[in-house]
Amino acid sequence: ADEYTDHLGGHLRDIVWDDAVPLVLGGEHTVTVPAVEAVDPDVFVCLDAHLDLREAYDGTEWSHACVTNHVLETANEAIILGARTGSEAEWERANETDVTVVAPDAVTDWLADAPAFADETVYLSIDIDGVDPGFAPATGTMEPGGVTPATARRVVSTVAPDAAGFDIVEVTDRDEGQTAALAAKLLRTFVHEHAAATTDADTDQSDG
Repeated sequence: ADEYTDHLGGHLRDIVWDDAVPLVLGGEHTVTVPAVEAVDPDVFVCLDAHLDLREAYDGTEWSHACVTNHVLETANEAIILGARTGSEAEWERANETDVTVVAPDAVTDWLADAPAFADETVYLSIDIDGVDPGFAPATGTMEPGGVTPATARRVVSTVAPDAAGFDIVEVTDRDEGQTAALAAKLLRTFVHEHAAATTDADTDQSDG
């Protein structure tokens, strides 16, 4: 896993150095770790059913259950939207000041008063299991009680203008394509909203 993440991280750093926004698709959520290291954000925003704050899982630290724990070695803060499961140790870790957990039924309220982020660099990760499995069943670790596709799309629309990197992960092929279709829609939403915000910013600067 170390060799793979190092290899992927090298490619992603090249993208960042070219002043482009890396877009990563998965598959295993561990791909988020080298992507975050490449972007080096201040804030990590993640839609996820799980806290992913374990130090190791099933004998390895390179597990999808450890992603946010790794990310906090790079980012100053993690905002986990839609989380509804985790170990006792993970919930204790989530109580520390650098982690904010927003339960699924509170995500709409968070969106209504989302952080402005100001000059902070943001990375956005969408684990498709953050969406309720009734809408997105093709994922490795389904967890009932997630957000709706409409709410997930609002998360992407809200954070995309400030995001310097994006991934959507944990999508499998175990359904008739509805999960992949939702993932593609969220990816397209990110690209549209980020591009629109960048264009508006460039226009404002040229007017000034």
